[in-house]
Amino acid sequence: MISSEKVGKRIAMLRKEKQLSQEQLAEQLNVTAQAVSKWETGKSLPETATLPLLSSVLGHPIDGILLPQELVVLSAVYTDGRDSHDVTHFVNQFVAGNKLSFTVSDHIFPGCLSGDRSKVLILRYETPAGIYSAYALKEQLLTIDVHSKGYTSGKSGLEFVYASYGNELIHRNVLKKMQHYEFFQWEHFTVSHELFPSLIDNEGNDYLLLLYLNAEGIHAVSCAEGEQIHYSPDRTRLFAIQPSRQHYIVENVGRLGFGQGMDCSWAGAFYLSLSTRGIETTYEQVMGVSGACWRISFTPVWDYSSADALVAYDYSAAAHKAYGLTASRANRLTPEERKQEKQKLMDSIRKHQLPIAINLRVAPEWGVITGYLDNGDTLLCRSYFDGETFEGLHDDPEFQSDMRVSKGYLYVDHWPYMLMRFDSQAHIPSALDNFYASLRVKLDSMRADDNRGYRLGYKAFDTWCEGLLSSRWYQDAETSDFGRRFGVNYFCMMALTDARRSAAAYLKASLPLLQHPAEAGALAEMAGVYEQIDALLEGFYKGMTDPASIEPGVSPHPFWTNEHRSRQAELLQTVSMLEHRGDELAKEILGNSQRHAQ
Repeated sequence: MISSEKVGKRIAMLRKEKQLSQEQLAEQLNVTAQAVSKWETGKSLPETATLPLLSSVLGHPIDGILLPQELVVLSAVYTDGRDSHDVTHFVNQFVAGNKLSFTVSDHIFPGCLSGDRSKVLILRYETPAGIYSAYALKEQLLTIDVHSKGYTSGKSGLEFVYASYGNELIHRNVLKKMQHYEFFQWEHFTVSHELFPSLIDNEGNDYLLLLYLNAEGIHAVSCAEGEQIHYSPDRTRLFAIQPSRQHYIVENVGRLGFGQGMDCSWAGAFYLSLSTRGIETTYEQVMGVSGACWRISFTPVWDYSSADALVAYDYSAAAHKAYGLTASRANRLTPEERKQEKQKLMDSIRKHQLPIAINLRVAPEWGVITGYLDNGDTLLCRSYFDGETFEGLHDDPEFQSDMRVSKGYLYVDHWPYMLMRFDSQAHIPSALDNFYASLRVKLDSMRADDNRGYRLGYKAFDTWCEGLLSSRWYQDAETSDFGRRFGVNYFCMMALTDARRSAAAYLKASLPLLQHPAEAGALAEMAGVYEQIDALLEGFYKGMTDPASIEPGVSPHPFWTNEHRSRQAELLQTVSMLEHRGDELAKEILGNSQRHAQ
């Protein structure tokens, strides 16, 4: 008989073993976090249709979830200390009659690992007596049953449980040497024949393989002769680092986040990169010289990406020219191309020329790469989604330990599908030339053709208004579709408000640049127009309901009525008319400048 309480406890344990929050598990299963919570508290069982995906995500057979055995493999990793593969789901299939027995080999895990490093299977398993860790080297017989008591976690530091020097064909046990070297409390050491004499009949490569136990279980780390093993500051972890360019972190790079006066993620990331480089500027200046302060794009399918400054028009080119930079772009790289790009990234970081990239963490927004560990295998960053992580893990000692290693930066989760590096400065145009260039970008972008399904400029205003006034759509829409459009609308209003606030600030700061009375008068009026636009948008935006403030399960309909949408459409139409006046003044300024130049 299936016990919902036992099933819930098993799901909770397996989820935590995968280091997933309830929200993250729910997202992978396309269910709500509330559903996951009900499973784990025994109030309900997963739907039958959800079980195959739940089994795959948790790495555990369906029968093992619904009818928990006394012996369960919580995690299984096949590793050579450098590369690792999660084989939990596969290993659980060998559990029969509360016993696990098989010989570890490449035949069992075909294609997982190549190369001549020693290989090992590391397990965490549960029995009625508790949770234990175990390991078995390649070609060793692994046998575990409900009476097996392996290594228990809970160590304050780390404890070596196995150490070998050589390769998978020939190696010697050096555990006693490692235990002896612990006496010296090294922060790091270089693997060499002095510390670990090689076998005389070994004609291949030599690697140090270490298995150590800490509070989380058993871990493996391996490095070749000449490379280094580093301890974490709290001495609970080990890292293999190549001797040259081991790690480099640019410290004191500011934070990013929405609602902090830098709501254009591309401009915010670029601003941090410029500031770190020693270029004195402001976020509003970046928005101005790039022309991103004039940005507006919208797609009829209502997508969050409409708020991305570069999604449909390249404002970055003007910005790079304004600051005298040459940008190198790397888009959607193959694995082989990534290896080459990684070296270039590290070179840029060491010069404090921080690259910016999109999709570093959580969602496709821009951020800045601030450093690297493990010779570039781990990248560090600032992104627009860091605040929630810092707040949620503020009291987590493991997280704080990681932050001491990374100098307060979070790890890059995804290889970015677009990144930009900035080479040495070339000719820097004058502030006046940059101002004229910005006005030309405004006039061009406000009337640009559709790009990749996005409407730009005045077409974007029209498309947005049409969507707001389509009463029939809101009447017939599913709650999920309504809620998504509600979120997109808020995000796009945030982006537009931020852009026009930046436009007003940039125009006002540019007033001293124009000396001719006609130009100066037109600019003063234009600045007034955008201060008016800024006030209108800011006033309306402050009165909008942030979708994130609505409790889960609460309908968004009362917060976004026909009246709300009609008022917003009227506002956008008013802003569009003011934008036309801004265009007329921009043309007047540019026309006067050309006549003066002649």
